[in-house]
Amino acid sequence: DRFHLSTRMFQLMARGKDYDFRWLEDRLRPLNFRLVYCTRSADSFAAARAKRLQVSGNPGQYDDLGLFVREQELLDRLVAESTLPVLRLDVSDNDIAAAANRVADWLAATGGLWMEE
Repeated sequence: DRFHLSTRMFQLMARGKDYDFRWLEDRLRPLNFRLVYCTRSADSFAAARAKRLQVSGNPGQYDDLGLFVREQELLDRLVAESTLPVLRLDVSDNDIAAAANRVADWLAATGGLWMEE
């Protein structure tokens, strides 16, 4: 989960305040924690919204796609500032199976499936 990054993003966007979560990442790193950062191209948000509206209980939250683009731009910066290993995963094509395989391959290749002894 990117909880600490989404917290930073919200606080920056809503209140102009940034919080330093290096202490948290310093504790997560020894646990072999990693970030899988899913992104999409700006022009793919409309198609993603169409799929999401089929199951959303709150379709109004998807009215302003510009907000999602702005949030992703800020998250790009916050992810770049992270000290954790990161896989940037473009999901613009909505190919979930390929995305899952890429995550599994990355975790296997980088030792992310187990703890070092």
